[in-house]
Amino acid sequence: MKRKLYQLSTQIIAALAFFTATNLEANLLNQPASLPVQLADIAQQQMDETGMTGMVVGVWKSDKEILILETGLADTEESTPITRMDHFRIGSVTKSFTVTRILQLADEGQLNLDDPISDYVDNLQNGSATLRQLANMSAGIFNYTEDSEFVPILFEDISAPWTPQELVDLANRNSPYFAPGEGWHYSNTATVLLGMVIEEVTGNPLSQDLKENLFSPLELGQTSYPMTPAMPEPIARGYALFDPEEDLTDLTDSNPTSSAGSGAIVSTLDDLRVWGKVLAEGTLISPEMQEARIQLLPNKDCPTCPEYDGYGLGIGNLEGWLGHTGDYLGYQSLVMHDSSTDQTVVILTNFRNFTNAAHLPTDLFRKMAPLLNPEL
Repeated sequence: MKRKLYQLSTQIIAALAFFTATNLEANLLNQPASLPVQLADIAQQQMDETGMTGMVVGVWKSDKEILILETGLADTEESTPITRMDHFRIGSVTKSFTVTRILQLADEGQLNLDDPISDYVDNLQNGSATLRQLANMSAGIFNYTEDSEFVPILFEDISAPWTPQELVDLANRNSPYFAPGEGWHYSNTATVLLGMVIEEVTGNPLSQDLKENLFSPLELGQTSYPMTPAMPEPIARGYALFDPEEDLTDLTDSNPTSSAGSGAIVSTLDDLRVWGKVLAEGTLISPEMQEARIQLLPNKDCPTCPEYDGYGLGIGNLEGWLGHTGDYLGYQSLVMHDSSTDQTVVILTNFRNFTNAAHLPTDLFRKMAPLLNPEL
């Protein structure tokens, strides 16, 4: 009975969300009247096919709303509808914040992108890798989340705290993927290390430093770097599917220190709209540093890596758009901006399917992109 009530609630909320999306003509900036309907239909179809718990989608052009879709549940126990106001764990979108701060410090002359990581952290595999190579994932440093013992330890108590050094130590007991600069492999360890560099250079905790230099200047009042499992209200609770025959597992109360500078940030749809444009256009760094950031490396021969078309310094390319994607326990996210059309897309879901490697926001974005850039 409980499962049937949940399914019925989801269907009702989805229908209401779709109805809302079809009535956005007043916000269209001369877009075809059918565009929000088409986008909402694509998103709702994915929602129905994948069994996602909930999802919010935002599309903006020149800061005007094209589509806001709120579909599904933020809390399955309470049958609470998901909304754009809900806070999500954004996972690896955090990397774009961490690396932006590194680029700011390089602009200020407090570090150099070609400094070896060994100047800041001792006893590392591939210690000669530069900060630039860590930022663009060409350092070859092992990804600690691929360590065979990490996940079993993590799930013994997902609320337990971790230190960045503990995460790095997990990586260090494995062999590097390749010598620095000799390949490309996405590594959470690399951005954890960059967070440690920020703390070493500034003398501030990463949570404080990001707030003072990124969140506050941009007035991202709903964005934070928590050090405990607590999240700001309202919350989109995070759910994971480990077995198609079993119920979803609520992983909301995981400790974000298990991802540190690679994935700890919590944010909302509207804050990420602001961040997506700032990231893609280089608002907070010099033009020279932005040019360095968008020198993209191809994503080759890495089946365990996110499916970017190219990756720069804490920024990825999908269908010609620039931004970042994220995975976390019970959450997936995407933030993309196209400067040529001044459009931004944010997709957040409080669902992750561990039975396959699909990144649902990326799949959805690739389906939406041709409608947003019809000339391509």
